[in-house]
Amino acid sequence: MSVFDKILSLSKQLFPTGRAFRIPVDSYFENLLKGLVLSEERFFNDAKSVIDSTFPDNANFSTQDAAIMEKRLGLITNTSVSLSDRKKAIIRKLNFPGTIKARQARTYLEAELQKAGFNVYVYENRFDDGMGGYTTKTPLQVAGSGVITKQRHGQRRHGQIRHGSLFTHKVVNHLEENLDAIFDTGSNLDSTFFVGGTPLGTIANVPAAREKEFRQLILKIKPTQTVAFLFINFT
Repeated sequence: MSVFDKILSLSKQLFPTGRAFRIPVDSYFENLLKGLVLSEERFFNDAKSVIDSTFPDNANFSTQDAAIMEKRLGLITNTSVSLSDRKKAIIRKLNFPGTIKARQARTYLEAELQKAGFNVYVYENRFDDGMGGYTTKTPLQVAGSGVITKQRHGQRRHGQIRHGSLFTHKVVNHLEENLDAIFDTGSNLDSTFFVGGTPLGTIANVPAAREKEFRQLILKIKPTQTVAFLFINFT
């Protein structure tokens, strides 16, 4: 049954019962009601379109709606990203901060990244030292030589991801990786963590078109003093 027919049926039920209020099919009375129902149907459709353009949980949510919502929510607009991925990012932002109180825990950051459509995992830089305590590890100790060389945008960066003694593939303070690449974490890695595939040390894939969006989300959630080491291949 169409919206028009539903409203017409409901309108007929509002009249008192009795011969004086009979509504024969195609009568003047029914045609009058149909004329009134047309305006009510337009109002319903207009209201529904407003709701559909506000919440990205329906098939009527368009790329134009996505761009408007991204601007409102402070998200990066990238038309090369699929609408489904953009909707995931918007839904995540609308639900932020959710019901989780520990919003700086690694599990929270991991959940938010996955809600936004990134198939990645977050790991603390915390390992058993075999003596009842804990120690930290460098990215090379965790992932091995597989993280040293990497092709990026068809060119090799400095020949290696590591430039000198620095692991340059990280998120510290900027959306642009080259600005964070020169940040020296020093020998104390207590405030670092890893983002990559599963298990720890596996390289995960993230679309190159979503790199800034990916980095932005990490920057917005991670504690300011921390550094994220990325085991990520932006393809």
